[in-house]
Amino acid sequence: MPKQRFKIIPFFNPSGDKVFRVSGTLNGKSVRKNFKTRSEAIAEREKLDVEYVNSKNDGQTVWTTLSHDENREAIAAVNLLQKSGSSKGLLFAVKYMLSNYSEEGELIKVSTAVDDYLASREEDMQKKIITKIQFTRMKGELKNFKAFFHDTILSDLSADRIQTYLNGDDTGKKQSLKTWNNRRAYLSTFFKFCLFKRYLINNPILAVPNYKIKNARGTAATLTAENAEDLMRLLESFRGNPDKRGRYLGVEGCLVPFFALTLFAGIRPDYRIGEISRIKREHILFDTNVILIEPEVSKVNEKRTIKMQPNLRAWLEKYPIERYPILPKHVGTLLDVLRKTYTLPHDVMRHTFISMT
Repeated sequence: MPKQRFKIIPFFNPSGDKVFRVSGTLNGKSVRKNFKTRSEAIAEREKLDVEYVNSKNDGQTVWTTLSHDENREAIAAVNLLQKSGSSKGLLFAVKYMLSNYSEEGELIKVSTAVDDYLASREEDMQKKIITKIQFTRMKGELKNFKAFFHDTILSDLSADRIQTYLNGDDTGKKQSLKTWNNRRAYLSTFFKFCLFKRYLINNPILAVPNYKIKNARGTAATLTAENAEDLMRLLESFRGNPDKRGRYLGVEGCLVPFFALTLFAGIRPDYRIGEISRIKREHILFDTNVILIEPEVSKVNEKRTIKMQPNLRAWLEKYPIERYPILPKHVGTLLDVLRKTYTLPHDVMRHTFISMT
C-alpha cells in the first residue's frame, strides 16, 4: 500500500479539545491544518493529494463532461495508479473501492468493531459452531485489545501498533512464541471479520510475524506409580486447612473424584473452564464402563470415549459423585492448599495418564 503523503493525527489542544491534524509537504511548503472532525480531515487530505499530484504533471486540453474539480481528481487518481506501478486502470480502482470501502468503516472505532465481533461469535457459540471455552479465550484477548486501543479508529491501526500491543508491558514477563501465535490467531479472525463487514480495506495483521515453532518436544512431567499411590492415599484424608474455629473447607476424600478422573481418565484438569468443569454424572456410564466426552465438553469440540480402567471405577464407586462432587465447594482454595503439601506440575495428571496408557 503506497505511503500516505499527508497524515491525519488525532491529538488534544492545550485547551483540552480533541482535533485531527492534517500534516505534510506541498510544493516544498509545510502543511499543517487542524479540524474538529475526522471526516473534515479526510476531505482535506484528499484535496491535498489531488493538488500534489496535479502539481507534478503538465495538463492537456480535452473535451469532457466532468467538472473542473472532477477532472483534476481523475487526473490525480490516474497518476497515483501509475506511480504505484499498478497495471490496473481507474475504472478497476473505482469498482474495487465500491466493493470494499464503506463510509461507516472509515470512522468505526476499535471498541465498536470488537463489540460487533464478539456478538457474532457469541451467536456461533449458541449454535455450537464454537465451544464455550473457545469463545471465553477469544473474548478475553479481544477485551484486552479493546481496552488497549479503545477510541482508536480501526483503519488507523498498523502492524507496528498491533505488535506493540502483543509485546505487552515492560514488566519483563516474556511470553512464549506459541502464546504469541495463539494471540495473533485470535486477532487474525477478528480482522477477517472486519474485512467481511467492510470496516477495513487492508488487513494489518498480515504484516505481524507468525513464528514457526519446531515440533521437537521434551519429556512431559509425569508421576510414577508410587507417586500416584502416595497422592491418592493423601487425598483420602485431605480436607484442607482448618479456620480459626477449627472448621475445614472440605471433608475427607472431597478431592478424590477430581483427581481420579484427571489421573486415571486423562480429563483436562482446569476447574475453571476445562473439561473437568463440564463433566456431569450422566457422562460416566458404569453399565458400559465408559466415560463420554461430548463436543460441548471437549476442549477441541470433538466427541471422544474413554474406557474406564478398573482402578478408576473402584475409586468412583468408593467415592460416588452424588456424595463427593467432582468440583467440591472451594475447589480452588483446596487445590492451592494441596499444592503447598504435594508438588503437582502443570497438567501432570493428564500427562501421566497418556504416558501410562
